[in-house]
Amino acid sequence: MPKLFVVATPIGNLNDITFRAIETLKSVDFILAEDTRVAKKLLAHLGVSKPTFSFREHTSAKALEKITYFLKKAHSAALVTDAGTPGVSDPGQRLIKAVKDFMEIVPIPGPSALAAIVSASDIDLGQFIFTGFPPHKKGRQKFFKQINDYKLPIILFESPHRIQKTLSELEKYCGDRYVNIGRELTKIYEEIFRGTLSEAQKHFTDERRRGEFVIVVDLN
Repeated sequence: MPKLFVVATPIGNLNDITFRAIETLKSVDFILAEDTRVAKKLLAHLGVSKPTFSFREHTSAKALEKITYFLKKAHSAALVTDAGTPGVSDPGQRLIKAVKDFMEIVPIPGPSALAAIVSASDIDLGQFIFTGFPPHKKGRQKFFKQINDYKLPIILFESPHRIQKTLSELEKYCGDRYVNIGRELTKIYEEIFRGTLSEAQKHFTDERRRGEFVIVVDLN
C-alpha cells in the first residue's frame, strides 16, 4: 500500500527538523505543501530536491480530485504546511479523508506551537481544551462566550493582527484570567508572557504585537 507521510516542519528554528523528517522528504516521490514557495526554501536548506505541489485549506474539489489521482499512482508522498504539524490548525484532514482508503497514513511528529507552550507552561495542563484560531467574524462572540463555560484551561492560536482584540474579548467574557502567552516560539525574539489578560494587553503593544501567538487561559 502506498504511504502518505504527514511531516511536521519547524515553526521557526530550522534546526528543529528531525532526522526522520529529512529522510522522509528525501525518499518520497513528491511533496504536497501549503505554500510551495515556503516549502522550497526549507527543502533547499535541507538539500532536498523533489517535485512540490500545492495543497491548501481551500484547494478546490476538482484540484483535490487531481491530487488524489496522482497519489493513487505514487509509491509515497509527503504532506507539509508552512510551519508546524499538518492537521493542527493547518491543512491536512481533507487530504487524509480523501486518501485513507488506499494509502497508509504515517505521521512524522515534530515541531508544534501547541506542544511547545504546554511544555513550558506553569498552568496545570494535565487536561486542556484546544480551540485553534477564533473565528474572524461569524460566530466570534459565541466562541468567546463558550470558553467561559469550560472547566479546563483553554489553548488557542492568534495572529498579530487580532491579538489585542482577542485578549480584550477574552477578558470581557472570561474575566481577568491568568494566562501564558507564547510569541515567536523557537525564533530569535521568542518570549513567554505570564500574567493576567489585562496585563497582557498592556504588554503586547508596538513591536511586541508582531509574530504568531499561542495563548493558554487558566479557567480553574
